[in-house]
Parts: sequence; structure tokens; C-alpha cells
Amino acid sequence: MTDSLREHIERKIVEPVGKRLKREVASDAPILDIEAARISHHHHKGMVFCVSASLTIGTKLIRAEAVNAEIYAACDRLKDELLREIVGYKTKPQSLLKRGARMAKQYLRLNPAAWLRRGTREREEGR
Repeated sequence: MTDSLREHIERKIVEPVGKRLKREVASDAPILDIEAARISHHHHKGMVFCVSASLTIGTKLIRAEAVNAEIYAACDRLKDELLREIVGYKTKPQSLLKRGARMAKQYLRLNPAAWLRRGTREREEGR
């Protein structure tokens, strides 16, 4: 790995991920592993580069991978995908809470036939 590629990865991937994980650094000590390689699979022609990253936060594993003909472009794509995964990881508890609140509200919502109109029920129940 060249020095310019190492600096590019540090600037484009490691720093933005560190900014997104400021709170998690103190509690779970995240570990970021980045692999960059040239792949030579059957269906790929020419020089094709694969950059993959594994981010471990506590027991949760976040993985992202990008393939491109240029290694720098693959790094940029990896950054976008990894940040999208991190945002999903960080907002998941909030979205689950909102989903539960929506379900509770729907469960507690009254049937339109049981609404009160001018002090009496709209329709007589039980007759």
C-alpha cells in the first residue's frame, strides 16, 4: 500500500467515521478494519479493486464493501456506504421506538362508530 493511498483512506474513511462515532468511542471502543485488494474474478476484466471495511462496535458488526476500476473511487464509494450503515445503526433504536408508539396509538384509537356527538353516542350500542 502506498503512502498516498494510506493518506487517502485516513482522510476519506477513518476521519468521517470517527466524527460519526464520537459517543461510541467512550463506551464501546469501536474497531475499524479496512482491506484494499485487487481482485481477479472470472467476470471482471482488467484491474478491478475491492475495498472493504468492518466496523465492530461492542458486539455489533457493520460491514461495507465497494468495487471499482480505480482504487480511490472505490474508497470514496466505501465511505458513502459505511456512513449510511452507521447512520442506520445509530437511528435504529429511535425508529423502533417510533414504530412501537405508532402501533400503540393505532391500538388505542377509538372506533369511529363509538365517537360522542353532542353529548350522546352517534349510534346506540346494545339495542
